[in-house]
Amino acid sequence: MSSSDIDEKSGLQAEATDPGKIFGEIINRFGKVLAWQDKAKDELEGPSTGIEAYDENRFFSGEPLVALVDQARFVSDFIASARTIWPLMSTVFPPQAETLSLLADRLEHDLPWVESCVTAVAHGHADVLEEASCRAGVLPGALLLALRSAWSPVVSAHRVTLLAGIATDLWNRSYCPVCGSEPDMSTLECHPEASDFLISKSGQLWHHCPVCDHRWRYQRMTCPVCENQDHESLWKFTVADRPREYIYACDKCRRYLPCLDMSEDQGRIEFRKAALGLVHLDAIAQNRGYSPVSTAPWTALGMTESIPGPS
Repeated sequence: MSSSDIDEKSGLQAEATDPGKIFGEIINRFGKVLAWQDKAKDELEGPSTGIEAYDENRFFSGEPLVALVDQARFVSDFIASARTIWPLMSTVFPPQAETLSLLADRLEHDLPWVESCVTAVAHGHADVLEEASCRAGVLPGALLLALRSAWSPVVSAHRVTLLAGIATDLWNRSYCPVCGSEPDMSTLECHPEASDFLISKSGQLWHHCPVCDHRWRYQRMTCPVCENQDHESLWKFTVADRPREYIYACDKCRRYLPCLDMSEDQGRIEFRKAALGLVHLDAIAQNRGYSPVSTAPWTALGMTESIPGPS
């Protein structure tokens, strides 16, 4: 089924005529964080050994690769990444400076706490996160933001080694096969490969991971949250004068995912920056009552107050 089969709500030009002007501060701040994460990744030594073997049954049952290996392999790189990222984040987000200072101090003196933090962010264990936040004397949400900022360079540095241990072509989940994160955007692309169930004549849908920068294919016309395939409750929002940028939204679960149409442009892009550059779509969707699929930090900034409501 082609993308034109999704009903289209247009007329959004009043809400996103100049994203750079309205959302420039958000893009600038988080753009700095992305640059620091890239730098931290480049400075990491990365894995010293490969993966001998995975439990393929667990993987194809839905467990991401990071959950199938010993978390100890990530701890030293996590510490190095946090040492780089957290002080810099304090300069961009001054209200978080005190929290980040507390975490940085514990990072140097409490290895069991660090190990718990790695487990919490790698596995998404809310109970472990709660315990770690209590030990550090900070709010769970603030701790999670800090952990994710430092975790991203680590899992990015380990991604190639993790992927080398198993074929991921048949992964059919909406979340990342490497780290389990939800996508921050999708892209519509055309590639000259043989057809299979993931390919349609109008292009392939690819998801992008905001944490490890991995990309994987996902079936079109399917909500990545509730797997709804009813085209009458799946919507495609477009922005006037920006026809390559979409919002795919589901009326059953009220979630959305930005999309960039690259079907006629296969040039190289930096996907992490591209996702941040679609922040105006996040604002539009949230203003219309949808919640983000992504856990990217810029999607949780009270954007409904940033733009006028729909007419």
